[in-house]
Amino acid sequence: MEYLELSTTIQGNSIEGVVKVKYNGRYDGIQVNAHVYDAKGIARFTEVNGKNTSLYRLFIPKEEIVKSNNEIIFKAVVEGNAERVRLRASMIQEHKEIAYHESRVDLLL
Repeated sequence: MEYLELSTTIQGNSIEGVVKVKYNGRYDGIQVNAHVYDAKGIARFTEVNGKNTSLYRLFIPKEEIVKSNNEIIFKAVVEGNAERVRLRASMIQEHKEIAYHESRVDLLL
């Protein structure tokens, strides 16, 4: 059984993503990272669950995830000239990754 599900959509140079948590056991939070292939750009998270932010790595504690019905909705903007981005959502417990899900996004079609 997968504990996390990460889905993404593209709108120009913006990525919209949803992380669904399917695990109610013990964990500290969810971390979302973005890796831009070829190092020609960087991804910046601009919105998390309707709140504006400006982060390059997200960490959302379990309490906040439970309040939002076990779902994280985020927007990220790719700054620079990038063609492909890998997003990875990781479930963290006591500084260790216990589950993850990845999504690869092609910005140039």
